[in-house]
Order: sequence, then structure tokens, then C-alpha cells
Amino acid sequence: MEKKIIFLDVDGTLTLPSGDVSPRVEKAIQLVRKQGHLVFLCTGRSYAGARPLFSIGFDGLICSAGGYIEVQGQKIFESSLDEEDIQLARDVFDRNHVLYNLETNYMTFQDEKMNYEFVRHRVKDGENFNSELQRLLNEQKEHFNIHPLKEYDEHPIPVQKICFVTEDEKNLEEPKKVLQDKFHFIIHEIFSKDVINGEIIIKGTDKGTAVEKVCEYLDMPLSQTIGFGDSMNDYEMIKTCEIGVAMGNASQELKDHADVICESVQNDGIYHELNRLGLCPEIKQ
Repeated sequence: MEKKIIFLDVDGTLTLPSGDVSPRVEKAIQLVRKQGHLVFLCTGRSYAGARPLFSIGFDGLICSAGGYIEVQGQKIFESSLDEEDIQLARDVFDRNHVLYNLETNYMTFQDEKMNYEFVRHRVKDGENFNSELQRLLNEQKEHFNIHPLKEYDEHPIPVQKICFVTEDEKNLEEPKKVLQDKFHFIIHEIFSKDVINGEIIIKGTDKGTAVEKVCEYLDMPLSQTIGFGDSMNDYEMIKTCEIGVAMGNASQELKDHADVICESVQNDGIYHELNRLGLCPEIKQ
């Protein structure tokens, strides 16, 4: 069988809602690589946010939705937002009461209120809310190397992506008008029933163009690529790869564009589809 390159989104695709990776999916990745195929992370997370997954073993990574690319430990591409574009986004978000962060390769700048918004929806009702929330806050700060926004203002460094959170879709009307000419303005369908979140990525940088860059660097055709995703920031990857796989838990819009729909992340969708494609032997639980 010809060598394949498999691109895996992280949140909602590779990782469960808990943030863990299913042992069967982890084993499948190892078996696929042992057979000579290549497996890449292809995530909206920053490099720092993806780091906790590195121990699984990958042949490369695409971070910040295409803003940073490594192949076998070698950086082959990096892009960042212009300072004036960052300020444009911050100003319009502030005017409309939209929380946001600034994601760089090795740290994320965001204030405590946004930290709270990102984790409070993961806390189960009636399970010691305060202590559990604090645990998740600490975990998030450690994994994503989170620092207050004021530290960025004091010492700016290159920013690859901006994420945002708001409770009212009306708050996004002006930001979308102001920013959509310069940025991919993505609203995620799956997060929480009472919070809307999304991200803005500079146009010309996305997961699809990143897949193309990886293939060009490795001198491998796009016909040998497979991409797995669950949300609309995976759209370009899904359309660029020869086989675009949407998870069972993916947004309906992404499913409409996918070639294949596999099981959900909770039901080991990556493993099952790799098995059906003949890339991974059956793994008993």
C-alpha cells in the first residue's frame, strides 16, 4: 500500500471532552506509523497547547490552524498577524464586549474572565463546582502557558491567531463586518448552549494550505492524504485532503462537505475509520 499522510484535528477529533485520548486511538496511531504511514497533528491549538499530546508520537504538526508547521522536528513555515490588524481586532472586540485571547506559539495571552469561560462548561453539575473549576483553570493555564493580556501589552511578541467568546451573537455583528475582509472569521457550532466561541485567522493561512505545504515539503501528492475534523476550522483541511473525514460529533455543516462520516470521538472514530481504510489492524478493547 502506498504511504499515506493522516492529518488529525485535536479537540473533538483526537481528544475526548475530558482532554484525554482514547487508548485505542492512541494505539491505532502507533500501529499506523509502524506500517510506514505518516501522522500529523493539524490543530487550531498553539504549539504550547499541542505539547501535552507530543508523547503519543507524531511525524509533524500543524498548529494555530496553519500558522506554524513542523515536519519531523524541522520548522518549515510560520506566519503571524500584523500589529495593526491585532489592534483592529482588539478594538472592535472591546467595543462589543467580546472576550478574546492572543495566541502565540509558546504562550497564550488572555485574562481571567476568558480562562473561566473556557472551563466552566466542562464542570459537571453537582460535582464540587468550585474545586473542580479551580483544577481545570490550573490545568488550562499550565497546558496552554497562559499569561495576562497586560503582559503582551508590555512585551508584544508574534501572534498567530485570536480566539473569541461571547454570550450574545449580536455582539459579533460589527466584529464580523470589520474583520472578515482580512481574516477567516470562524464561529464554532459546538461548545456550549449559552456561549458562542470562534477564532480569526489571517487569510491565506489555514489548515488546507498547511496540508499543501507539508505535501510539497515531503514531495508527496495530495492524493495520499486523509484528514479528520469536527468543526468549520477543519473545512479547508477536509476539502484539501483526498479523503476528508468528519467525526460523528462534527458540526452538520462540516459533515455536508466531508467524503466520509465516521463514529464520534467518544466511540473511537479515528480508529474505526483507519481500520476500514486498511491502515490499522483490529484492536480489541
